[in-house]
Amino acid sequence: MTGATFDEATIEAELRRIGARFDPQVLAETRQLYRSAAAALPWAGRPVVEDLAYGPATRNRIDVYPADAANAPVMLFLHGGGFVGGDKRGDPLFYGNVGRYFAAHGYLTILANYRLAPDSTWPSGNEDVAAILSWIDRNAAEHGGDARRIVIIGQSAGAAHVAGYLFDPRWKGYANPSIRAAALLSGFYRAKEPIYEGPRLYLGDDAANWADRSPATHVGPDHPPLLLSIAELDPAQIADQTFDLATALNAADGRPPELCWFAGHNHVSTVHGLGLGRDSVGRKLREFAAGHVS
Repeated sequence: MTGATFDEATIEAELRRIGARFDPQVLAETRQLYRSAAAALPWAGRPVVEDLAYGPATRNRIDVYPADAANAPVMLFLHGGGFVGGDKRGDPLFYGNVGRYFAAHGYLTILANYRLAPDSTWPSGNEDVAAILSWIDRNAAEHGGDARRIVIIGQSAGAAHVAGYLFDPRWKGYANPSIRAAALLSGFYRAKEPIYEGPRLYLGDDAANWADRSPATHVGPDHPPLLLSIAELDPAQIADQTFDLATALNAADGRPPELCWFAGHNHVSTVHGLGLGRDSVGRKLREFAAGHVS
């Protein structure tokens, strides 16, 4: 979507005016910038099967966006929310556009909620990722998906839970052959001071436990192909987390991981603007995924 319908240069200028910060006001302002153009995308009316249970908790629910062809690879997306918020359908448009976008590009796409702090603390996120993948293994074929070809995208706190499942030897996600690749967008991977309230509520107040509960602590050479990303307008404290994980992967693998810097984007516009303008984030994610599920 280009031209008068979506003025990408103006949107990027507005995002830079807002600056390298993130809070509920930034989230609301970002969504408003993208709302009308995202609502007019050609896949806006694609079908969705809502609120299927993958576990016993109220938050253990997924939405399924079918692809047009049978035996499609599976794309699992876990949203952010600072460990204490966020919802797969918390806004009438977002994050549904993520599901519709990847479904329109050939993926059985699954958007998942997970339990939140302070009611649910570590390791509930790792447990929920494992439960979602178990649901996919049992049910993907019924919805037209191939459970042997899964790509996971985690954003912010969602990326932390994906990384916890993949790296922590208590979950051994790195040994799951169905996970062909994972993209970790602006996530949280190592607890250290100064720490935001959300991660503290999830990981606990006792700093003696933080290292063991941090995904970066457990990084080893056994893992699926990874794409790490940060946004130009991520706050420095958030971006530092990805650099920390990249350093751990560099040491474990003996080579640097694939790391993307998305120009003109802030902490959430990377996933809110899929399909719009140059679609730099969407194109990169699709290119990365296709290289591992084809």
